[in-house]
Amino acid sequence: MDRSNVNRRKFLQYAATSVTAMSLFPSITEKTLASSGQPAKTGETEKLYKPDDPRIKFSVIGINHDHVYSQVDAVIRGGGQLISLYAKEPELIANFTKRYPQVKLAASENEILEDKSIQLILSAAIPIDRAGIGIRSMQHGKDYMSDKPGIISLEQLAGVRRVQKQTGRIYCG
Repeated sequence: MDRSNVNRRKFLQYAATSVTAMSLFPSITEKTLASSGQPAKTGETEKLYKPDDPRIKFSVIGINHDHVYSQVDAVIRGGGQLISLYAKEPELIANFTKRYPQVKLAASENEILEDKSIQLILSAAIPIDRAGIGIRSMQHGKDYMSDKPGIISLEQLAGVRRVQKQTGRIYCG
């Protein structure tokens, strides 16, 4: 697929809208998203993957809130390909890798940030850490989609705006 035809802004708008819409309909999303954080039934999540035609390659940094599952599933449904994960908590990693067994575990946040093939970083890290992850992602040439709240202080907001302006990258949260 010719990546020059990918409109990353429309893609992220679609993904963010999907995540928001799915959170409004828990009876619908319960079956497909396993919002409790429990692994999906075998084969359920795999049906979402389109490895032959990914429109965007993405990774995850920080999985401290179960909304990460709806974020990941929305991007996959939009044609994204999950590449790697970095998180510090072994018990959270275990649940995530059960649901997404194909994900590569990164040894550090920097390993993901320096991977030139990654176009988007998702995060459901602890709220105080989200803006920093987003800033570092944009500084490494990647767009960023955070669980809410993505910014918790005026200082973080100023930093995010400054880096957005410098890099032209997307910060969605």
